[in-house]
Amino acid sequence: MFSRFSPAEIERRRLLSVDAMKSRDREEWERQYQQTCDRIYWTRGQCCAGCDHWASENSQSGTCAAAGIVSGEDVLRSIGVSFSSYTPPPGLPYTRAEFSCGKFRDDFDWSTLDRDYLESIGALRNGELRAKPQTYAAGSRAAQRGT
Repeated sequence: MFSRFSPAEIERRRLLSVDAMKSRDREEWERQYQQTCDRIYWTRGQCCAGCDHWASENSQSGTCAAAGIVSGEDVLRSIGVSFSSYTPPPGLPYTRAEFSCGKFRDDFDWSTLDRDYLESIGALRNGELRAKPQTYAAGSRAAQRGT
């Protein structure tokens, strides 16, 4: 006999293992995603990537809750679509991570993060936490490159 467990118990444990692996993969993806957004914010200044109103799944574009619900046509326009035979339901408009508007908000306490992480996103200067970016750095090298 290979195992003292029943086939049902083996399958139950296998499914638990699969779920645990999916959870670890998702946590790793979320960590990398957040690090990318944080790096954009600390490099560029106030922008959607650092805003508490912004939600994204890819760190390059996302929806802005501060803008409020707009028509489906405006949702399409926000992603650059000028014509479509399909009009989605009303929703939040999309913005690029680098976009900056007057509704920016960052209430996060950055001092709660570890030094290695803060260094990796560019939030430290001379070993100390920098002041939060106050404006969009339109003249920065990153903005000039369009990245």
